[in-house]
Amino acid sequence: MTWQQARESGTALFVWRRNIGLNRCVFARLSNFSERTLATYEKQKKLSAPVQAQVTEAVRLVKALLELIPAEDLSAWLQKPNPGFKDRSPWTLIENGERDVIWEMIHQTRHGAFA
Repeated sequence: MTWQQARESGTALFVWRRNIGLNRCVFARLSNFSERTLATYEKQKKLSAPVQAQVTEAVRLVKALLELIPAEDLSAWLQKPNPGFKDRSPWTLIENGERDVIWEMIHQTRHGAFA
């Protein structure tokens, strides 16, 4: 299952998420759903447009982070205070609506700013 398919189909999202080793709790938080809501969406063949938008944002973020962080370390990385984020955890940034700070870190890392 590809990340592109995971953005449109709940059943594809379930397979993709499981294949990369991301548990439902973590992905639910990343997509701003409850675990129960995500479980419901993961049973649907076709996601509605508003749900697709939220899922797409979360899938894109996960995909970008997995370029930098091994899947098995992602959950721990999200929880750990990071000096690059003024000792805030990535979860804090996400929950405060500051995903752009994480995207900036991804961009800078991709372009060798931290090399």
